[in-house]
Amino acid sequence: MLTDLLRPRALLSHALVLFVAATCVVLGQWQFDRLAQVRENNALLEQRLQNDPVALGELVGAPTVDEAELEYRPVTARGTFRPAQELLQRGAQHQNQQGFSILTPFDLTDGGVVLVRRGFVPAALDTPPVAEAAPPTGEVELHGILERPVPNPPRGPQDPAEGHMERVFHADTARLDQQVDGTLYPMVLRLQTDEPVAYDAMPVPPAPPVLDEANHFSYAMQWHSFAVLAVVTYVAWLVTQRRQRQGGRPDAEAPTSPGTTTTAGHRG
Repeated sequence: MLTDLLRPRALLSHALVLFVAATCVVLGQWQFDRLAQVRENNALLEQRLQNDPVALGELVGAPTVDEAELEYRPVTARGTFRPAQELLQRGAQHQNQQGFSILTPFDLTDGGVVLVRRGFVPAALDTPPVAEAAPPTGEVELHGILERPVPNPPRGPQDPAEGHMERVFHADTARLDQQVDGTLYPMVLRLQTDEPVAYDAMPVPPAPPVLDEANHFSYAMQWHSFAVLAVVTYVAWLVTQRRQRQGGRPDAEAPTSPGTTTTAGHRG
């Protein structure tokens, strides 16, 4: 059997199976590494959500904006909404219903403009400003958290680089600054409320952020299972091939019957 396993053709198949198994193990470990990163990031963001809110006006005046540091930071903001320059973001869902997320510019009392994610409206309300979900008038105080802007990705749905937009795929503050009067703050304010909301309220307030672990653990287990399956299947195939060869081999040492002659053409 050892001779069969060491033939050049067999060695090539061994190497191929080991390569496949090793690749699966590497991919599985990469998923475990991503899971560790996600858990670490979620712990940081969850801790950040418990911080006391700060006035957004204090952050707007900072010379630089650290998006990673500001993400999920609780803030308060005082000012007035600007519904005339409102826009809708595609891809929002609420209770299995497709729709839009309303993004409305907000003039800060202390100066500056921030884009506010006010909530969900159904797909039928597809023309901003949405009268059925108009923001409050006059000076108001908002409570929420900061979101990172999302620039156009290299692949997938993209927003045009120029021109006025009423509906967008991404909340790209750098791109939307082209059509919003004033200097748009490079973070998005996501509204939060502790008050009960009527079932027919428009817009539906944004849900709290979900700090999930995605599917990294299940993907990691799948890749490692594929590695084990590849090796086990290959070993089983080798054993089956070995048994088939042994079953088809003539038995040269089988004993002859007593009184049987091996000379052709002679009979007693």
